[in-house]
Amino acid sequence: MSDEKNKENKSKADDVHVSDGLGELLEVSEQLTEEEIQKAAEEAKQAVADAKNQKHH
Repeated sequence: MSDEKNKENKSKADDVHVSDGLGELLEVSEQLTEEEIQKAAEEAKQAVADAKNQKHH
């Protein structure tokens, strides 16, 4: 029974951790210029495309 409670507590802690991470991301993103955001988006798209291409080989 205590295992069940530990799992519940852990998932709550994870939720808080994720929320903190999102808060930090939002703060950082507000400091980025539109140009930097565009560049990061392009790099992310390229990384996804590369990953997809590697799976086919």
